[in-house]
Amino acid sequence: MLKIRIAGTESELRQVAHKAGSTRIKRFKRENCKTSFAIDVEISVSDFLENLDLNSGSEETDSHEQKCNPQEIQAELEDLLEEISDK
Repeated sequence: MLKIRIAGTESELRQVAHKAGSTRIKRFKRENCKTSFAIDVEISVSDFLENLDLNSGSEETDSHEQKCNPQEIQAELEDLLEEISDK
């Protein structure tokens, strides 16, 4: 499982929380006295990669983007998660 923190305005996060099924919006007070908001979302590696569009809306594709293989990315993420779990 991946844990992703999404930051934004409170109204934006309410929309995301509704879709993600999470309603806990965290508030953080910054040193400059401004408040920022975030939610934490857990998603499986396979679900994340299924929803990831590596060429989203870009007419010009970078040679690096053309070489991205979702299966390789998934394997690398799973290896990283396994390494983190071992520690």
